[in-house]
Amino acid sequence: MDIVFTETNQTGIIKLNRPKALNALNLEMAKKFHDKLLEWEEKDNILRVLLVGEGKHFCAGGDVKSLVLAGKENSLKHDFFKIEYKLNYLISQFSKEFLSVWNGVVMGGGVGLSIYGDHRLATDNSKFAMPESAIGFFPDVGGSYFLSNLPGNIGKYIGLTGEVLGLNELIFFGLATHYFQSNKIEDVKEKFITRGEISHDNFEVKNDTYLIKNMNLINELFNGNIQTIITNLKSHNSEFSKKILDILLAKCPMSLAISTKLIDDAKGKSLKECLETEFQLSQKIVYRSDFDNGVNSVLISKDHNPIWEPSKIDEINIEDLDFYFETHTENLYL
Repeated sequence: MDIVFTETNQTGIIKLNRPKALNALNLEMAKKFHDKLLEWEEKDNILRVLLVGEGKHFCAGGDVKSLVLAGKENSLKHDFFKIEYKLNYLISQFSKEFLSVWNGVVMGGGVGLSIYGDHRLATDNSKFAMPESAIGFFPDVGGSYFLSNLPGNIGKYIGLTGEVLGLNELIFFGLATHYFQSNKIEDVKEKFITRGEISHDNFEVKNDTYLIKNMNLINELFNGNIQTIITNLKSHNSEFSKKILDILLAKCPMSLAISTKLIDDAKGKSLKECLETEFQLSQKIVYRSDFDNGVNSVLISKDHNPIWEPSKIDEINIEDLDFYFETHTENLYL
């Protein structure tokens, strides 16, 4: 089974069980997860929930390969995002203690399954990212909400570059709530299951890492829409700005433009509002050629040479982006 549920010692345990696919979330897993949480919410003998991934990784995200391989005449692109976002919101409203163990890869949809729970336990090998701009998509699962709530323009930087964050950054920015050594994860699980305790090690954040020491510069360079950001990076002429410019120019131009507007517009909005916006947006973006081309190039054929339309950021009219944010389909009614 792709997802396994067990109950022991008043603890509901959810195991994402697709290790060969880095536990990527598919439609059936999302449905079962959603329904099980509703069931456990009502059960008096379940006091807490533990979410883990089978094998070395937590979850690499949503199974977007299946969405593309299903073909165009298929409702999967609609049905998957609808239940996934509903699940994200349900987790945020779940009344019982919820612990996720962020061992290994924690990306995209995997973030959405866990970041709204009470506790996120990072380890020394955690690899956190929102990499959607590389496949013609945008940081979803409420990404616009939690990225816009990070200091300054750091959320835009993370969402646009897809930079992988390690333990230090996860603790520094409050994305993870606790730390424990990866070789002691079984101890953490046992104490949570048997006594409801959150075991954790002390961790001293280092302020001189690449991302943290460049925070002020990032705030300056990532201010404004995507075309302004690119202009800022070109004119700054530092090693840092050159490196980031090269990273962005390899991403999908429309994804960068959409993501920038999405995160900027999300400031001050609730998670519910952000998920509703993201669902409407998703139902336009997944039917653009960029999404199929990006997923195919990065995840299926793996030639890493997608053809984007448009191919350059300066070919995008910023005013035209409003179209993608209009209501296109039914609401989620969260």
